Amino acid sequence: MDDTKEEVPNTIVTKLSADVMVDILSRFPVKTILSFRCVCKTCLRLISDKDFANPHLSRSPPGILIKVLPEGGISSIFHLFQIHEETGKTFKVERMEFVPETNLPATANIELMNSCNGLLCLSGGEFRNVIHVCNPILCEHIEIHVDDHKTCLYGNYFALGCSATGNQYKVLWTFYQNDRHRYPKAEIYTIKTGHWRSVGNGFSIGRLDFNTSLHGCIHWARYETSLECICSFDFESEQFKRLQAPPICDGNLDGFIRLGVLKDCLSVTVRKWDAPYEIHVWVMNEYGVQESWSKQILFKPDYHHFISYEPLILLRRGKILILLDGELVVCYNIEKITSWGRIIKCENMEDTHAIAYNPSFVSLHHIAAGEEQVLRTNTGLTEIPMSLTRGSEDPAEKGD
Repeated sequence: MDDTKEEVPNTIVTKLSADVMVDILSRFPVKTILSFRCVCKTCLRLISDKDFANPHLSRSPPGILIKVLPEGGISSIFHLFQIHEETGKTFKVERMEFVPETNLPATANIELMNSCNGLLCLSGGEFRNVIHVCNPILCEHIEIHVDDHKTCLYGNYFALGCSATGNQYKVLWTFYQNDRHRYPKAEIYTIKTGHWRSVGNGFSIGRLDFNTSLHGCIHWARYETSLECICSFDFESEQFKRLQAPPICDGNLDGFIRLGVLKDCLSVTVRKWDAPYEIHVWVMNEYGVQESWSKQILFKPDYHHFISYEPLILLRRGKILILLDGELVVCYNIEKITSWGRIIKCENMEDTHAIAYNPSFVSLHHIAAGEEQVLRTNTGLTEIPMSLTRGSEDPAEKGD
């Protein structure tokens, strides 16, 4: 029997219009779509078309991508946990695994920076002088090099973003020219152009939290003795901006602050010195309007021995997924003020880092035309990478 992909005449597939087929296919889970690409030329053609990526991305369930470095290991592995909300009160967690030379560039000690529309921004190279923009689902990546004479600058941080119009993907680079320089510099790399250019002075990015991308901007907190302001960078206008922080008891914060995006609103999570077991979540209901900040969530974790509590994803029916100390994800019921069950746990790891990630079919062949080369980590355009076939629903990871 011939296993090759063939067009099957006079089937429901051939009778449906391309628009209807795209609408149907975009509703399936990622692994199912990858399977369709392997067995049907019609599906392969539709899924590989650039017009498929947006409808699929708009329906792609939220995911938690965790980079782990096993004890004694030199190669990072990325674990993706995609959250599928079902009818009623349940949700399930679907797991995938991304590994070097299969889904990721074959670079040791790679650093996970952030994600944008299913693309990852990774920092690698001996001196952190190579940026990889990667789609692990399609096993594609490009390399962006930093000038050698700038690799020893201080406070390097890279972040990927997309202009609000969705037409241009860019990498932002902030750094200090020397350890005594007061004002950080910034450069931008527009994918397709092949070069960096200066955007003047900016705000240094100390770190990006789990999910801080909203309205074509990335956000991070500026904190010394209190939460001074929220910094942002707009990938459309290529400008740094400041947003006013919520009215959070200045001087009474214990240093724990996390930014996030909950239901398409910017959020700030804080904890006070005089109430260390109460976590307050403020939400900016109208973006950019300082008066729209409101304290919407107050939870009292059962896990008092953990240091950090970071809200990740707000689910239906008053449930929220929380990351504890970067190693354990639990589900907390806001209405009942209770938490239950581990959803994700990373064990025997030297280092972990979690970011928001929505798998997508945004192809670098479409958005990076003009770059020197779009590299493949394997032949994954028409085959399911072996790491993806390991994904399964763990009964222990099902919420009720």
